[in-house]
Amino acid sequence: MDDHRTENQAPESRQKDAVVDYWETLTDYYLKFGTTIQAGVYRTPDFDGYSLESSNRVFFSRAGLRSGEVVLDAGCGVCGPCLYAATHIPGLEMHGITVSPYQARIAKRLIDNSSVSDQVHVHVGDYHEMPFEDCMFDRVLFFESAGYSLQLEQLFSEVYRVLRPGGTLYIKDIFCREGKLNSLETKDIKDYRRINVYRTPTMSEAVSALRTCGYSSLWALDISPLVVTMPREVEFGLPRFRKFPNLPVVWGEIIAKRPLV
Repeated sequence: MDDHRTENQAPESRQKDAVVDYWETLTDYYLKFGTTIQAGVYRTPDFDGYSLESSNRVFFSRAGLRSGEVVLDAGCGVCGPCLYAATHIPGLEMHGITVSPYQARIAKRLIDNSSVSDQVHVHVGDYHEMPFEDCMFDRVLFFESAGYSLQLEQLFSEVYRVLRPGGTLYIKDIFCREGKLNSLETKDIKDYRRINVYRTPTMSEAVSALRTCGYSSLWALDISPLVVTMPREVEFGLPRFRKFPNLPVVWGEIIAKRPLV
């Protein structure tokens, strides 16, 4: 990218370009381990390890997906979770949106080769300005993707627009720990954000933005004890991997609703 152009871009535009570049670089690597691209998965009673299959089952249950709903996966990767949900929950209409054209092309091939190609749809776009009609979705999901946003209020306002009254927003993500950080923690979170182009807000920042946008029935939970992270042997092969021994983060789950009126 032209350095002069980068210097004159707005921070949001630079962030978007950086995210696209990040996934151009890393998508193929993650696909070696499956089409669900997530670093943290849910520890389940039947599998106490890093299992994307069992984790998808738990997360979609916790998100409350029901037959007949129209659901958006915002920051969908290659639509692995969308395909899993449509395959296991009858009658779902799943949509995924990704800022990466490369991921969307892979997703389209996966969808076309699946048994639920009429139920799953992938879109390329910025989730701050989505190409969807008002009140289109029963649920909007963020699986480790909301943290890329530099503008949480704009993001959640856009989600509010596309949610139907009474619709639910579900977030599972990694958040910066609340409270004052020491110098080592501050350095690690700064480096983590730079290397992974991830904003990593605190949960209270996300909840505050949701309240500002008018959501109700807010639920925020630290689920760190319930999450298993990517195995070390997988991480060490990751092109951008490095250790963060003092990284001040937690795994969190946030649920919010658009009011009926």
